[in-house]
Amino acid sequence: MVAAALGRPGYRHGMTRVPSKQRHIGLLFHSFESENLGVGAFTVANSRMIGEAVERHGGSPVFHVLGMRGRLDYSDSCPWQTDFTNIGTKALANPRSDFHSMLRKCDAFFDIGAGDSFSDIYQASRFSRIVAAKILAARTGKPFLLSPQTIGPFSTWWGKAGAKMALRGADRIFARDELSRDASRDLGYGAKTSLSTDLAFALPYDPPEDKGKLGKWVGINVSGLLFDLSGEGTGRVSLALDYQSLTRRMIDRLLNEPQVEKVFLVPHVTAPSLARDDDGAVSDLLHREFPGLHRAPAFESPSTAKSFIAGLDLLIGARMHATIAAISSDIAVLPLAYSRKFNGLYGSLDYPFLADMVNAGENSSLDKLDDVLGRLDEVTAAAKRSNTVAQEKLAEYTGFIDRFAARIMAA
Repeated sequence: MVAAALGRPGYRHGMTRVPSKQRHIGLLFHSFESENLGVGAFTVANSRMIGEAVERHGGSPVFHVLGMRGRLDYSDSCPWQTDFTNIGTKALANPRSDFHSMLRKCDAFFDIGAGDSFSDIYQASRFSRIVAAKILAARTGKPFLLSPQTIGPFSTWWGKAGAKMALRGADRIFARDELSRDASRDLGYGAKTSLSTDLAFALPYDPPEDKGKLGKWVGINVSGLLFDLSGEGTGRVSLALDYQSLTRRMIDRLLNEPQVEKVFLVPHVTAPSLARDDDGAVSDLLHREFPGLHRAPAFESPSTAKSFIAGLDLLIGARMHATIAAISSDIAVLPLAYSRKFNGLYGSLDYPFLADMVNAGENSSLDKLDDVLGRLDEVTAAAKRSNTVAQEKLAEYTGFIDRFAARIMAA
C-alpha cells in the first residue's frame, strides 16, 4: 500500500515517536489539505525527503505547514507529526499572530510557493502574501531554502521588486525548469540557484495490478478552470483555441478509437466550494453528456490519484500535476499546455509530446492526439526516458537536503 511506502517500521503514520533531537521544520505554502492534488503531491514528497534526511542525521522532524486552508485531510501521508497555520493578510501584519509565533518556533524553512504562485500573473494580493512570507521567514535568521518551484514570470516593476526582496534572504534556490532558473538569474541570484524538477516526481504510489485489459485504457483530465474560462480570453489564461470544444472533440475521438477499451474522466482538483476551479463538476457534466465515458472515483490523496493514473495506458491532461502523475509512473502522457510552466518542465525533460494550447489551434492539438495514439509504444518509451531524467534532476536537490539537514541538526 502507499501508506506502507511512506512509513518506516516501528511507528505509525501521523504519530510522533519519542524523539532524541526534535527539529521544527516550517513548510511555507505547502498543504496536506488542498483540493488541488498537485499541491498535495509536492507536499507529501518534500516532507518525506526532508524527514528522512533529518532522521539520517539523528533527528526527529516536526512539520509546521504554513499556507492556505483546504477541505481535505491527507496528513496521514506524512509519518511524522504535522500541524497547520493559516497565512492570511492580517496574520502576516500582526507580530502576535499564530503565524509569527510559528516562525519563531521553527528551526528551518522550506518554501515552495504553492508550486507556481511565485509570479505576478496572479492577483496582487496573492503575490504579496507569497513575497511577504518569504521575507519574514528569512528575517528570522533561520536556514531558509526555496524548494523546486516555478519562479516568474515577473512582468511588472512591482513584481520584479517584490521577487528580488523575496529571494535575497534564501540560502539556496531550486528552480523546477530552465525558464525559472533564468528568471532567478535575471534578478541577480544565479549564483545560488540550481536546477531541479518538480517534486511530484518523487510522490509514492501503488503500482497497478493486472486488470486483464482487452484494449487500451485512456484517461482525460479536464481542467475545471479552463473549461469555465473557455472563450473569455482573460489575462490570466489566454488560449489560441476553445478549450470546451477541444475537450469534446478529443472525447469523441477517443470513444471512436478501435484500440481504446475504456476512457476515464480523471479530475485532479475537486473543489465544490470553488465552482470555477472544480474538475469534478466538469467531469460529472461530461459524463452525462458522453455516457460511454467512465468516471474515476474521488481521490482521497495525491498518492491514490497517482496510483489510479498508473493503471492507464495514456493520460491526456491540462492539470500539470495530473500529467506528472502519469509520466512519473512511466505512463504515456499528452500534456495540454496552457502556460509556460508546461513547456519549461517538459522541455527540461526532453519530452516532445505536448500540445501547445497557447500558440496553436484545436486542429493542432487533435493532430498531436492522433500522433500519440498512432505510436503509443514509442510515446510510452519516451515517458520512461523522461522520468529517468527527472529522477536524475532530483538527485542534486535530495543531496542538498541531506547537507541542509546536517546543518540543522548541528545547530
